[in-house]
Amino acid sequence: MPDDAVSLASPVRAIPTDTRAGPRPGIALCLSGGGYRAMLFHVGSLWRLNEAGYLPKLARISSVSGGSITAGVLGHRWNRLAFVSDVATKFDAEVVAAIRAMASQTIDVGDILRGLFLPGSIGDRVVASYNTHLFNHASLQDLPDAPRFVINATNVQ
Repeated sequence: MPDDAVSLASPVRAIPTDTRAGPRPGIALCLSGGGYRAMLFHVGSLWRLNEAGYLPKLARISSVSGGSITAGVLGHRWNRLAFVSDVATKFDAEVVAAIRAMASQTIDVGDILRGLFLPGSIGDRVVASYNTHLFNHASLQDLPDAPRFVINATNVQ
């Protein structure tokens, strides 16, 4: 097959700044978007992966939107999960309970109204709610070195 045909058949092409020859070894997990529904779906998926002993085997966790809420909680609490034989013994207490508590709150309407009528922006109010309910002022620098978390979002205040 000519080189042109090979390059057209491949969905990935090398660019001049590429320094790696291919994908890195390891298991990766992608958590999709979809707001609160995605946040809750992904906590269920992670719960099952934990029961099967796969969480500590993950090399990279990439997420977007609602999946990033769940990934953020997982990363924020990773060092508290207490792994025993590849199972996080505190997964329910550290991750599931936090996500459930957040899902039981209606933050959007109150945050929007406070952002419209009080000093500060709507974004500031949403950030404050996430800090109160999930992250306690943590930042991306607080994520563990391994697994590597790739948080994709339009706003990571």
